[in-house]
Amino acid sequence: MRYFILLSFFVFSSFLVFGQCCSMGSPGSGQEGMIILPKNNLRVYSFYKHGYNETYFRQNIRLVNYGAFSHSSYDFAGLQVGYGITNRLTIEHEMGYFFDKQIRYHDPELDALTRSGYGMSNGLLSLHYALWTSRTSASELAISGGVKYPFSTDPLYVKGVQMPVELQPSTGAWGFVGRAVYSMPLGQTGYMLFFQHRFETNSRNSYNYKYGSAHQTSVSFGIPLLSNAMATLQVRNEYRTSDITPTAARLASEGNNLVYFTPTIGYLLPGEINLAVFADIPVYKYYFGEQLSHQFAAGVSITRNFSLQKKPALPDQRNL
Repeated sequence: MRYFILLSFFVFSSFLVFGQCCSMGSPGSGQEGMIILPKNNLRVYSFYKHGYNETYFRQNIRLVNYGAFSHSSYDFAGLQVGYGITNRLTIEHEMGYFFDKQIRYHDPELDALTRSGYGMSNGLLSLHYALWTSRTSASELAISGGVKYPFSTDPLYVKGVQMPVELQPSTGAWGFVGRAVYSMPLGQTGYMLFFQHRFETNSRNSYNYKYGSAHQTSVSFGIPLLSNAMATLQVRNEYRTSDITPTAARLASEGNNLVYFTPTIGYLLPGEINLAVFADIPVYKYYFGEQLSHQFAAGVSITRNFSLQKKPALPDQRNL
């Protein structure tokens, strides 16, 4: 049972990380495990993710042979480090890097001029607190709040040309992220249920552009497969408001309402190292305005917990 609970927490961390593909400017901005760590325990989570967007939608209508862009994609790696200050309070820091962020055009001449975006995404420093924990099971209700910050407030330039908003690696602005998670094991079966809600808001950046706020609600179900393996199935709703700019500049996003199905398979290796693979599959799309739609995203993650508890000193054999 202990292995299933530990593995469920690791796999659910993958879900929370994977679910933060929220804005064009910072799609990997929130890499939070949300499971409260024991005191003096350190958690290190790293992952790689590829995402692909294609086909314009207006509301829930598919637009064929439409729009200037043919598709967009990104390759992103993230790192999260969490530390248990007490048995109820965990501090976490998250950061990430875009190796490649592309938008391709239908027009061959325009496409030949395209450049890829790259660079550091936003960082996030947050505190997670367990409001309630069960004395008889591993059930837990936790809340958190954190400050999202830019590593640079300057927009990305490539060969002297400022990249469009869609290719910027960061929002270039400060923001706030709040969330709540309830985790519940289903008796001694090894099955787990997770409920999560996450809210994100952004301020205006140095070029007076503000990314839309987002609400994300998800239900996840953990299923034991083998002694050290577990599958987790998640259904997630993401609601995003429109970006804002006082100028006549084109908006990267006018908002959307999306539902994803996200399967994850995790395996607990020796040394309590969790290896997981995951995919993000949209099952419902509604876009406010005309936008390239999400097609899929997939990735792999590795999680490792370290106990920094001081071992009790052995008795002095000379005094025995």
